[in-house]
Amino acid sequence: MVSKKVLKNIGVFAMAVMLAAAPVLAVSANGSVLLRAGVGTDATDTTTDTKTPAATSSSPVSQTAKTTTTNTATLRKNPVFSAAGDKLVSSVDGAYKAKSVNGVIVATIKADVLAAFGAGADATIVVDVLETNHGPAAERSINDGLAILAANQVEAVKGPVLDINAYLNGQKVIDINTPINIVVGIPESFRQAGYEYAVILVQEGGRVSILTDEASFDTTLISFNTTGFGVFAIVKAPAGSFDSYK
Repeated sequence: MVSKKVLKNIGVFAMAVMLAAAPVLAVSANGSVLLRAGVGTDATDTTTDTKTPAATSSSPVSQTAKTTTTNTATLRKNPVFSAAGDKLVSSVDGAYKAKSVNGVIVATIKADVLAAFGAGADATIVVDVLETNHGPAAERSINDGLAILAANQVEAVKGPVLDINAYLNGQKVIDINTPINIVVGIPESFRQAGYEYAVILVQEGGRVSILTDEASFDTTLISFNTTGFGVFAIVKAPAGSFDSYK
């Protein structure tokens, strides 16, 4: 069995944050306040809202939809809907075009995203979420991630795979200073009673990380933290399988 310490040393672990699915607000286990986004149905709206966020927490749902300030009028939104019916919209501009999942958002508020990128308030950050176009090398790395899980008695099943890339002022960014939170809607075809979800992240050079989900009370989505971008493979395993990675 591969020890938890060894896995951490090779960059396998990353903490995920809990997504609140309460109708109005809830308090997470660590005491941070999680606010729900507004409810709606338009998956391609380009609403610009200039409300001032009430806080600067990077909690999974902190001031997302109704406090999103867009840099352009061309933002394509692919929102995530929680089991409670809350509509969660990305705080960051980009191309959100992946159709193999039920929406993808950057849930961390814009100010905290800028800080994570080490960028000033006037910087332009774009996050593109597309159906994967990865090659054989990335596929081998995904399989390496599955093997790491199997070595720790986690028999994970691979699901949808996405390419999530970030750009700062037009320049591609591979790693950032602090985590940002991403929420992905799990497609019905991949949901399974009694299972939980995680993400295998593959980055340039074949780096593999396991990103866990703590939103187990809402099996319609996965909420995870990441400090890097690349190929993201969603996996599932029986409930409790990923506990040692959290």
